[in-house]
Amino acid sequence: MGGRVRSSGLVNATLIFVVLMALTSSAVAVDVTAVRHWTAPDHTRIVADLSGLASHSTRVLTEPERIVVYIVGGTVGDAARETAVGDGLVERVRLNQLDGGVQLVVDLVDPHIHNVFPLKPYASKPHRIVVDVFRDGEDEAAAPVVSPDVNGPKRVVVIDPGHGGEDPGTLGNGQLKEKDVVLDMARRLARRLEARGNYEVRLTRDGDYFVRLARRKEIANRHGGDIFISIHGNSAPNRNACGTEVFFVSPRGASDQAARELADRENAADLVGGVSPDADTDVLSILVDLKMTDSVSKSADLARMLSRELECDGTSASVVKQAGFVVLKNLAMPSVVVEVGFLTNASDVRRLKQSEYRDAYAERLAAGIDAYFERYTPQPLASDGTHRVAPGETLWSIARRYDVTVEDLREANGLGSDATIRVDQVLVVRRS
Repeated sequence: MGGRVRSSGLVNATLIFVVLMALTSSAVAVDVTAVRHWTAPDHTRIVADLSGLASHSTRVLTEPERIVVYIVGGTVGDAARETAVGDGLVERVRLNQLDGGVQLVVDLVDPHIHNVFPLKPYASKPHRIVVDVFRDGEDEAAAPVVSPDVNGPKRVVVIDPGHGGEDPGTLGNGQLKEKDVVLDMARRLARRLEARGNYEVRLTRDGDYFVRLARRKEIANRHGGDIFISIHGNSAPNRNACGTEVFFVSPRGASDQAARELADRENAADLVGGVSPDADTDVLSILVDLKMTDSVSKSADLARMLSRELECDGTSASVVKQAGFVVLKNLAMPSVVVEVGFLTNASDVRRLKQSEYRDAYAERLAAGIDAYFERYTPQPLASDGTHRVAPGETLWSIARRYDVTVEDLREANGLGSDATIRVDQVLVVRRS
């Protein structure tokens, strides 16, 4: 009797264990719900959406070259088994169902440096696994900058279309994507400036791909921008909020609560778009450092001139505000964020859908940039080794004109790292 009881108990315990294992296995099963990809100038990004948290491992195989990410306990859900890429870097992405999980296979054209990392859910984004494959020696931000023409270099305008790729920004009426609107507006503005003949224009992105906030600033600084204009679309709980808001960086806080909330949303772009946890710069912890630039007042002037031009012919109602946008912080040049309209306002959305309106808007921005540089015209280049500081000039812009570094200017003039310059101050300059 006792033996049978023990046997029955053992059988029951075994059944319970099997049931618990089945439930546990079912609970941790994770579907791959989608695979997406974007091609940027310096890398290709592959994103796998997951229905939940999953462990993964990575290995590299050769002949042919491929990156294999094993998603433990994963199943192929609604995602396509094969996704063609064909951008010269990645040929395709495949999903292979195995007994214990899913293989995400990235077929490469040639071996390249890559990074694989998970992302936690944020906003509407689920758990994700990201594979970034980097191009070799084709980094747009690291491209050489042409030395300035001593007889008068073109003005370098860096235009930064917000969001992109994995980060769509705000959706207007559920259809109009902020990332598409601002890229189109940036391209229209770039064409108008380039047609004038006295501007060199750089875009931080010229396609639908994600660029982290720190990277946007790297591009601007690397190309020696004279001004930096970041273009975004606005949103607000109040559906009546409309028109343009032009922001310049605030070292003391936002102009109002709405500006503070807007800056918080824009500063979260890296969380939406996806930045590797081991990225070299934690852009969300960057603080304003006015020792790096004396251009805050010029940023305010640029913001006012753009706002005035937009209003002068009724293109858009416009106000100037301050907020702590990460993308503006630590830039060594006058910088603004232009929120071109509220994608939560039906009238603004209707206007922004119109090509004619975007053309008119871009032309007003170009006119504002013209007005800024007309006011801040630098003094002729000196031939005696000195330079008299003109309104609107910074150590950065002066260093660029004479093809020296800011550190060279500080050393030659005995300026500390926290020193600023003033109009009519005479500086010693050195040509390289």
